Amino acid sequence: MKSLQLIAESTYTTWAFVVGLSVLWHYRIEQEVPKPYLDEFFHVQQAELYLQGRFDEWHPKITTPPGLYLVSLLYLGFLSVTRLINYVHVADLRRTNLCVAGLIPFHFWFVLNEIVVSYDGYRANHIAVPLMWSLAELNHAVFNICLFPPLFFFYGLYYTDVWSAFAVLTTIQFHQRKWRKLLVAAGIASLLFRQTNIFWIAIYLGGSEVVRELKRGRPGIEYPPSVSVMDVVAGSWQHSCLYDPLVSQASFEDYVKFALSLVAASITGFFQIFPYLRPYLILLAGFGLFILRNGGVVLGDKENHVASIHLAQMLYIWPYFMFFSFPLLYPYILNAFIPQIYIPSPLRTGSTRHQLPRLIVAVPVMGIMLLVVHFNTIVHPFTLADNRHYTFYVFRLLLGHPAIKYLVVPIYFICAWAAMTAFGGLPHVQIPTASTTSPPPTVVSRGKRIRVPPRPSSRSITGRGHRVSTAVMWLLATALSLITAPLVEPRYFIIPWLIWRLHMPSPWPWPTGAEAATKRWKKIRSFPAWCKAVFYLRHDHRLWLETAWFLTVNWAVGYVFLYWGFEWTQEKGKVQRFMW
Repeated sequence: MKSLQLIAESTYTTWAFVVGLSVLWHYRIEQEVPKPYLDEFFHVQQAELYLQGRFDEWHPKITTPPGLYLVSLLYLGFLSVTRLINYVHVADLRRTNLCVAGLIPFHFWFVLNEIVVSYDGYRANHIAVPLMWSLAELNHAVFNICLFPPLFFFYGLYYTDVWSAFAVLTTIQFHQRKWRKLLVAAGIASLLFRQTNIFWIAIYLGGSEVVRELKRGRPGIEYPPSVSVMDVVAGSWQHSCLYDPLVSQASFEDYVKFALSLVAASITGFFQIFPYLRPYLILLAGFGLFILRNGGVVLGDKENHVASIHLAQMLYIWPYFMFFSFPLLYPYILNAFIPQIYIPSPLRTGSTRHQLPRLIVAVPVMGIMLLVVHFNTIVHPFTLADNRHYTFYVFRLLLGHPAIKYLVVPIYFICAWAAMTAFGGLPHVQIPTASTTSPPPTVVSRGKRIRVPPRPSSRSITGRGHRVSTAVMWLLATALSLITAPLVEPRYFIIPWLIWRLHMPSPWPWPTGAEAATKRWKKIRSFPAWCKAVFYLRHDHRLWLETAWFLTVNWAVGYVFLYWGFEWTQEKGKVQRFMW
């Protein structure tokens, strides 16, 4: 009972801080920007049509479905019935997003807790190990995710992105709990906010379901460390079992082996996994019917939002991640470029997998990146026509000299490597495991019996982070959701970042249970020792760096938006503002 009480108190403290900051941000916007700004003009006009019951009219500039306006209709309708408002103001519509700021911390908490317990890779030979973050770290991570600057910014404006993220998180939560009927309902709701959510609710979750079901019932089947590609394919084909090593122990070839293993195991295990894929197939089929009936993906302004292949989006996302998450990623950069003897021991990875990729991998990958830059750099007319967005200045810099866009390819590569490596976690740690008396499994391949090392029963197994399947499914859904968009906007990267961030492992796992955590802290007696424990030794110090960085960015972006307005010569007297 004490444990539950402590969890509730710490979670509500996190919620109070998030809501307090969100209300303050909303209040400042209401004071300084009382009228609709930029795309809010279109959204407010469409919301007013829905509030008037004119559901058959659609603003020609709006490309996304009407989910935001339906939520506003329910929210403001409830307030009207209860006589809390007498008329609709833009601030009332903006409060629709402010409501999410009060709900989303709990979503983050439950999704993150489920990931930590079930998917965080604190396993060895598929034995679930009861280790997780400390409660303080879990709540701290939730607080930071809520402060993610591109997400936090839109708590105060009437845009679709906040509710879109909320709906996708709801679908993920139902997927984790295997509530399949509710998953379909939540998936449909998420599509009412943004069409590209189909890749997260159907492809990402559907692929994760395939992996989950292929592993279910086969906890004892493992491949030896240096298995060949042919052995992986043969073993997967004969036994429908996946080759899925930990990211922290995987090389580039292991990703190829996993992909081939997934295809082979899915074909032979089709009838096993098909019943569990029905919710995701229903969502895919429904979305396909929508495209056929609508004549395309977007609803309005189709001439400026033509779907195309824009592979360069998968280059831009990596500096984006590095900019916002360098407090989490800097240890990987340190280990890649600085000898480990000069790195503090808690930051050492202790693994060659955290070094930069071999030349045989790096050169071809950077070569592909150079080809993408040369042949597929698409600059949408809106990007260089609107200096109110920060992407305008980024592309002005990239296009300032013809050579710059090629010279930044190594930066793309290093940022991509750091972000993908982060799925594997930081240092390897000693993990206690449950003993077992079951005989060692074998994998039959090409008529040969491959001996698999027995599952250890000692307390010295090393297992960290997520498995390759998690990284691959995330990468696939991210690519599909981005490469079809010709326009580059920071808002488009919000959901990929959120899901990536939710999967970042803690570097030091702690025993579960709030009481165990409390006893740990009671042993600290002096104030200096307490500070050292809080900010470094017993609490992931990267979380404090992330908090400071997000608060700084939010303050800077918010201040510039509210108080650094400017005018266009063609629109005298009208204040223009910088924003994401």
